[in-house]
Amino acid sequence: MENRRPAELEGLRRASSSIRQVRLLRNADVVWVRVRPEFTTDPERRRIEQRLRPFRDRIPIINDIAVFNNYDCKDTTFSIWKEHGISCPDFISFDTFQDTYNHSDTVEQILKFLQKYGKILLRTNNETAANGMYLLNSNATGKEIDAIVDGLENRCRMFFPTRSGTRIIAVEFIGSQDEGGYIDLYRAHILLGQIISYYAVTSKQDIFHNVDMKEQCLERFLQLNEDLCDKIQSLNDQILQASIALECNLGAVEFFLLDNKPIFIEFNPMWGGHASMIGFGSTKVQNYLDTHKKALKERIPNIYAWLNYPDYYKALFEQINKSIQPIVH
Repeated sequence: MENRRPAELEGLRRASSSIRQVRLLRNADVVWVRVRPEFTTDPERRRIEQRLRPFRDRIPIINDIAVFNNYDCKDTTFSIWKEHGISCPDFISFDTFQDTYNHSDTVEQILKFLQKYGKILLRTNNETAANGMYLLNSNATGKEIDAIVDGLENRCRMFFPTRSGTRIIAVEFIGSQDEGGYIDLYRAHILLGQIISYYAVTSKQDIFHNVDMKEQCLERFLQLNEDLCDKIQSLNDQILQASIALECNLGAVEFFLLDNKPIFIEFNPMWGGHASMIGFGSTKVQNYLDTHKKALKERIPNIYAWLNYPDYYKALFEQINKSIQPIVH
């Protein structure tokens, strides 16, 4: 199993009465394509495509490499969502390798986009963990944007030989709607047309990761997840549609909620960050969750179901078995 998460192999062992891993595609009832998008090159994609091609009409494929760009390239993701009427941030993108590309025109368009929204993200379209990402406020000057675009053009040149879909993208920043300045980020994990887990994290930082959530965020974190358990069913169809539109049948979709309506920002086919390995927030936050599990388990069952990693992945593999009709070889 490539790129496995902590406890995932143990989960597979526990699900051995329902599913098992085989080494040869011809012996499989289902194929799960597991790649780390930010490190997957064009030649690797072509090799995977060649291996899958004879089996596409015979067995189900989870996250077929054919739809790789749908989730790897953020501008492609947003374009597809907009075509399907799915709410997501506004954006503009620039292909630096097109003959018509012009540096000065790009800077001018980004300036106008910034004036429209007041705060934007300027980044490459296919990097993760805030690499190649800049947050621009309304006071950013043309000279500053010019320098950032120059740096992003260099990043595109660096990636283009092996990842030809790399582009520059400017994205509307979705800011805090909370009087206290908190930004609440939601994530739901989808498998073959079902939501199998979900949680929310929060911070006052404009750009943050799960690990950045501190003790002062704890009560809000608890309340957000308690509320999410109550409202997830009402969000079910919209969340699943975000996955269906991208033709991805397993992954994590991230979104904000504005007036209880989701604004989708990302689809990740291989979740594997801090929450998947260690838990939620800082060490003190996770320690609190560990020591108060008995008192909190009924309030936020989604969090403790997620943190029980071996049983979580056992259930995931068993769900694959339930969703896929075995093939007689």
